Amino acid sequence: MAEKEGLPKEAISGVGAGSSLFSSPVFSSIYRYRIPFIVGVILLTVFVAGILVLRHLAAKKEGEATTRFAEAYKVYSEAVTNDKSLEEALALYESVVSDYQGTTGATMSLFYAGNCQYSMERYDDAITSYNSFLEQVANEYHLELLAYDSLGYCYEAKKDFTNAVESFKKTVSPAPGLGESGYLNIARCYELLGDTENSAAFYKKIVLEYPNGRSIDFVKEKIRVLESNGREER
Repeated sequence: MAEKEGLPKEAISGVGAGSSLFSSPVFSSIYRYRIPFIVGVILLTVFVAGILVLRHLAAKKEGEATTRFAEAYKVYSEAVTNDKSLEEALALYESVVSDYQGTTGATMSLFYAGNCQYSMERYDDAITSYNSFLEQVANEYHLELLAYDSLGYCYEAKKDFTNAVESFKKTVSPAPGLGESGYLNIARCYELLGDTENSAAFYKKIVLEYPNGRSIDFVKEKIRVLESNGREER
C-alpha cells in the first residue's frame, strides 16, 4: 500500500508526552520568558487599575470642589446683591482653594477670592490671588483678560498707575481683547500719570476703532481737553 501523502514520518513521530518537542530550543525559549511575561502582564494590569482609581478619585474631588465653589458663589452673590460683608464668602473661597488644589473649583475660587479682597480694599491680597489665578489659567486667553483687568484696577486703587497701565495693556493685546473698555482704562491711567500725550493717543484709538462706541462723546471731549492742555503747557 502506498504511503499517504503528508508530513514525513520523522516529522510526526514522537509528538507525544515524552517527545523531544518539549525540550526543543523554541519551547525552551518560550518557557524561559513565560514568567517575566506573566509578571509584565500583572504589572500592566495593576498600572491600568491604578489609573482608573486615580481618575475616579480625581473626578470625585472635582465634583466636591464644584459643589463647594457653588456654595461659596451663592453666599458671594447674596452679599454683593444686598451690600453685605464679603468675609463669609471669602472664607468659603479660601477653603476651596486649600482643600481642593488642582481642581477647576479651586482655580475659580482664587479669582473670586481676589474679587472679595478688592471689594474689602485688601489690594495686596487681591493682587496675590489674581496672580495665583493667572498661574493656573496660563494660555486660557479669556480668563487671563479678566485677571489682568482686575489687576489693573487693584494697582489703580493703590495709585500705582505705572503697573496699572501695564496690566490694562495686557487686556487689549492681542487685539481685540477688551477693546474699548481696555483703551479707556489705559488712557485714564496715563492721564493720572500726567502723560497727556499717551493718554490722548489711546483715546484716539477708541475714536478710530470704535467710532460708534458707548463712550464716544466722552472720549472726544477728553481728547479736546488733553490737547488743549498740552498746547497751553507748551
